Amino acid sequence: MRNAVYRGQPIRYGYTGIEKRLAALQAMHSWQGARALDVGCGNGAYTLEIGRVAALVWGVDIDRRWLYEFFGQPCIAPSIGAAQAESERLPFGDAVFDVVFCIETLEHVAHERITLCEMRRVLRDGGTLLLTAPNKWFPFETHGLRGIPHSYFIPFASWLPEPLHRRYASARTYTARSIRRVLEETGWRAIRVDWMMPPFDMLRPRELQPLFRAIANTLDRTPLRRFGVSLIVAATK
Repeated sequence: MRNAVYRGQPIRYGYTGIEKRLAALQAMHSWQGARALDVGCGNGAYTLEIGRVAALVWGVDIDRRWLYEFFGQPCIAPSIGAAQAESERLPFGDAVFDVVFCIETLEHVAHERITLCEMRRVLRDGGTLLLTAPNKWFPFETHGLRGIPHSYFIPFASWLPEPLHRRYASARTYTARSIRRVLEETGWRAIRVDWMMPPFDMLRPRELQPLFRAIANTLDRTPLRRFGVSLIVAATK
């Protein structure tokens, strides 16, 4: 669901980041046997994994090309569906899902508060939002800065003061405080926030990935995870 200036690229099938983010979210709340919605599903890389344990899961995304890739995946279970839709106008009735996922998507949408209200609308009372989003305190700007080539590699670009970051960044970033604030303002409660170190799926040469992942997994168990790549969030309707 990427309808802001920069829609981004979905994660590739089989990347470690899928397993790692879903494991972090599952530690917050289980979706075993749940009716689930994946907002901003992209190519369905997360949706297909969610569908392994959910009773049913729908994915929605604004970008048709990624949905074509999703529909082209072999052996999609009958309990998994997908549709093209905006996050601000979800094509479902009120209170029809037990869990709503929003994985690395909120930073891209045109209207974050409308999106959060829509996700709340389609959840049953007591249902859970499971969300991940870029952590502002990660030392690199993972989506880059507009007009600056190779800005992904500029250290501390993500730490720019918020007015400058909004002006130049391709996507939003969040702190634990700012994600709590926007969730509270849109009616969510029982908000829990954690952090996740990067999965290093894009690290080159690939031979270095196991070493860096081992280091990251160790740091995930320390306070230094507050400088991780993603916020891991659960909230209740």
